[in-house]
Amino acid sequence: MRTNRSLSSITAALLLLVASVLTSCSDLKTTLPPATSNNLQVHDDNWDNNAASASFHGAYLKSIGWQTSECKTCHGSTYTGGTSGKSCFKCHASYPHVSGFSTGTTHGTYLYNLNYPLSSCQTCHGTAYAGGTIANVTCMRSGCHVDATNTPRSPESCNTCHGDFTAAASNFLASAPPKSVTGATATSVRGVGAHQKHLATNAMGVAVKCQECHAVPAQVSSAGHLGTLPAEVVFNDKLAPLPTGSGTLVPKPSYDPSTLKCNNTYCHGNWRVRKATSTSQFAYSDSLMVGLNYSPAWTNGSADATCGSCHGLPPKGHIAVPLSTCGSCHFGIVSTDGKIIDKTKHINGKINVFDQEYSF
Repeated sequence: MRTNRSLSSITAALLLLVASVLTSCSDLKTTLPPATSNNLQVHDDNWDNNAASASFHGAYLKSIGWQTSECKTCHGSTYTGGTSGKSCFKCHASYPHVSGFSTGTTHGTYLYNLNYPLSSCQTCHGTAYAGGTIANVTCMRSGCHVDATNTPRSPESCNTCHGDFTAAASNFLASAPPKSVTGATATSVRGVGAHQKHLATNAMGVAVKCQECHAVPAQVSSAGHLGTLPAEVVFNDKLAPLPTGSGTLVPKPSYDPSTLKCNNTYCHGNWRVRKATSTSQFAYSDSLMVGLNYSPAWTNGSADATCGSCHGLPPKGHIAVPLSTCGSCHFGIVSTDGKIIDKTKHINGKINVFDQEYSF
């Protein structure tokens, strides 16, 4: 009986101890902050609100080479909260950057997808992108925004998003594709097409300015610059709608975004000149000499730029002559085999004959 009584006492004591422990654990469980609680503070007060402090998180990350892998332990693999419940993007629109963000096309694609929120870059890197109080790291350093000679270049230069990324900002031709804003370089892509052929003076004629077909912004943030692709085509300058035919014909150029064709432009043959006002009436077979008003496709390349496709060989209304004699009247401009000698006088808005220039 004593033994049973002793066992009963021991059992009761053990049950009392277990109940006490369970009660304590229960209390502990209710007082511990949940995994996503904001009450658990790991960093000191200067970590996220005092950029001048040596313990500011920006200063710390800079000291370890901007390696943010340890941040993932609490903030999650995508820095959107994790066990801490605090997203880094509550304060940073784009940082922490993903691995490889500053190389290749990663951050260019990121900016494009968000319609170029450059103000987010300026938050950390300063208004001039040369380093700010949060991240004293310039965007204009080797491997980033510099030209081929390693000269710093603003991220807002035209050829940053389209054109030759490594060319000097002063290089006019480098501002046009290839590459396009999406990284394409093939001329069969509408974002590339015939940009370089139009802008180069050694292509088919006088260099065409960007504003001939686009509203060129004064700065990146100008209204209408950034937006949904494709870019708008608007004939703002004087070459495509050049008044011709002694004022009787004014071309009304247009662009069809579905067929990618330019229509009714002077530069592709929408012109006419009158025999009655010409100084070379002997060359006429009719009262008018007219172009072919060709409609080239933007991505067809050389197939839509063959010699004679815009004006005929010779032009309609011109007396029949062999191609080898074109240089007899248009000397210095066309060779005896019909090739262009002086391309700056081809498609330049003037009639060039006998070494003289005349208006249409």
